Amino acid sequence: MQTTGKQNFVKGALILVVANALVKIIGAIFKIPLTNLFGKEGMGIFTVAYNIYTALYIISTAGLPVAVSKMVAEANALGRVNEVRKILRVAFSTFTIVGAVASVVMFFGARAFTDIVGNSMAYYAVLAISPALVFTAVVSTIRGYYQGLSDMVPTAVSQVIEALFKLIVGFGLAFLLLRLGFSISVAAAGAIAGVTVGTMFSAVYLMLRHKREKQKIPFRAGSLDTRSSGEILKNLWMVALPVTVGASVLSLTNLIDMIVVMNRLQDIGYSEAAANALYGAYGMAVTLFNLPQTLVLAISVSVIPVIASSFARREFNGAVRTMESSIKITAVLALPAASGLVFLSGPILNLLYFNKPQDAAIAAPLLKILGLAVFFVAMVSLTNSILQAMGRVNVPVFTMLIGGIVKLVTNYTLVGTKEVNIGGAPIGTTLCYAVIALLNFAFIMKGSDRAPNIFGILIRPVHAMAGMSVSIIAIYAFLAPLTGGKLAVMLTIGAGALIYFILLFIVKGMTKEDVLLLPNGEKLVKILKLR
Repeated sequence: MQTTGKQNFVKGALILVVANALVKIIGAIFKIPLTNLFGKEGMGIFTVAYNIYTALYIISTAGLPVAVSKMVAEANALGRVNEVRKILRVAFSTFTIVGAVASVVMFFGARAFTDIVGNSMAYYAVLAISPALVFTAVVSTIRGYYQGLSDMVPTAVSQVIEALFKLIVGFGLAFLLLRLGFSISVAAAGAIAGVTVGTMFSAVYLMLRHKREKQKIPFRAGSLDTRSSGEILKNLWMVALPVTVGASVLSLTNLIDMIVVMNRLQDIGYSEAAANALYGAYGMAVTLFNLPQTLVLAISVSVIPVIASSFARREFNGAVRTMESSIKITAVLALPAASGLVFLSGPILNLLYFNKPQDAAIAAPLLKILGLAVFFVAMVSLTNSILQAMGRVNVPVFTMLIGGIVKLVTNYTLVGTKEVNIGGAPIGTTLCYAVIALLNFAFIMKGSDRAPNIFGILIRPVHAMAGMSVSIIAIYAFLAPLTGGKLAVMLTIGAGALIYFILLFIVKGMTKEDVLLLPNGEKLVKILKLR
């Protein structure tokens, strides 16, 4: 049973990793040309509107997929097949209403939100993205249901659909509006409207898929293995509310942080337009910073139903083994990404934003600092999920509150210092996530009878990353004068990935047991000659 659970976790995580990799490629095709199209000014407007949307989305539905996934996994593990379907019905009806209310608040409060942030140019963009909130409520509910059944395919497909429509509609509208002579504010609204259309089609796909597969878990007539709708709703809120509060703490912190950054830049002498441009350059760095996070999020999503099921069946050894596997896989993915962003920040930005070299030059030192935060963000996402699956849903609320306070204090102080200005924002982000990750690990160690061996899991991937870091510095320095920066950085990234993969096996960062869990693991073991 332990092995099966671990295999289900890895299989589900890999499905989402592949889907998220595709989503990020589509996202890069969207955001990078978009930035080259209308520069840091347009990206500043886009980022402000998207951050307001994210804050309201998290307040209204962030805890929903976690709550539905956890409750469905537990009910399914105990054989309560009727309750599995009832959980979805109750969650869908309740949170669709919540999402609709959030959409209305965002639409009619658009002017107030942009005035508070200090960026009036984002008004139309906020209007354009506000309907997305009702669609994300639908999407979150159905994704949580399938995740609780350890079926990650619907989530993966819906993410790709969402990303494709965002690209096609968002970039198409932005390009068309600029060609027709509309302002950068209207063009940014067209770009962000792609998010609304993408979430709408994602919701349509999931609803049609569920309707088609309704009979997958047959209803047992006359069975008493289900709680009342009132009890289910109460339990949904009991799980969702702490998760939502915890996520809202960090999201509201990010929103307040954006307000602090915009206003503190103006306090030290920047105009609204200049502050928006600096924030847009920071947004360019954040776009790349977010790339690895989505891959790691797949592991966080997959781990919840497996650990929750293990705890429901009181299989604590299996739960710990899943924790250790998830920490190792997360570290293996996050560490090389962090290294690449730290040591190749400038070349990567120049490669991607070739039409905006001055903007890339401003963003490069910001991305270098954010690269340090990649590992901590990955661990925060994972450890939050582990704590929630363990039933300790209140712990992330506390740890993220502490991290949010650290971020706000740091940013208020450093961004308001003229010599540091926008450079204070990535420093605050890094310190914030480092504090949260360390606190989460401490609570996991304290809350487990048999705690995962975190140091033993991380030390070998760290060694592999260190060797890769030295290699990419030397390789880029050698190739850049010979081939030029753009080709050199692409060759260096490829060489660095290969070196990291080889070092990972040399230092035994990946074992035979780990590889066997992968698709065609037995063939990989033979090819790699692992003992």
